[in-house]
Amino acid sequence: MPKPEGSSKAEGRTLAAEDQISHFGIPSGFGHRISDFAAILLWLFCAAICAQAADLTLKVSDKPPPKELSEAIQKLLQPRAIQLLDGNKPVLEYWLVKELSTQSKPESVAKSLDPIRQATVLGAVNVATPRRDYRGDDVPAGVYTMRFALQPQDGNHSGTSEFGYFGVLVPTKLDQSPDAIAGYKALMRASSKETSTDHPRIVSLRPANSAEGEIPNLSSPAPEHKSVRVKIPGKEGEAVVFEIVYEGKGHT
Repeated sequence: MPKPEGSSKAEGRTLAAEDQISHFGIPSGFGHRISDFAAILLWLFCAAICAQAADLTLKVSDKPPPKELSEAIQKLLQPRAIQLLDGNKPVLEYWLVKELSTQSKPESVAKSLDPIRQATVLGAVNVATPRRDYRGDDVPAGVYTMRFALQPQDGNHSGTSEFGYFGVLVPTKLDQSPDAIAGYKALMRASSKETSTDHPRIVSLRPANSAEGEIPNLSSPAPEHKSVRVKIPGKEGEAVVFEIVYEGKGHT
């Protein structure tokens, strides 16, 4: 059957276009391969997000504080770790202080964090895999001290978090003794010294709504937030109960 008029010219243009594409080093069918590659990347991205959002489990293990900590800091800490596990692998490990010094006895469970002084050592944290902090900034894997900070009521941080209590993470080499960091400004400087954003690495702390039941335990204190409820004996005789948020993000 004779070909329709103009078909040879059209085929010639198609072949010429393919030759031109090959001339620039982009082979015919490359677009399909890009689509396949994009689909693979999307699948990997979704898998990573699902893994990060996976529910963690809680385990308390007899385990001494990490050797990366100075001896002076180690002496403050309990010889057991509160572990958050993904399967059998620790994602986060917390060592809390044996006893917490406060300015006064807490008035209630809801106000347990109020009497804590700025920059008080709360414990240490082992971040097993890189994560993001409450601001959304990167937290490299490693061991950090965790000190208390109360967000200033100066209007600059208004609305960033429901509560103004934070655990500030400091690399161990920058925090060698309990008295090494005194006050809010010194704590911010120490935590932000090795960050790319010049912001401190922070963990949101929340007052617990109850001190009843077995502690530590896991809870969801707010939408899209997950926390571990902990209890630290207080020097004033009253235990300090609060939540450490390990999943969630503040308003920036």
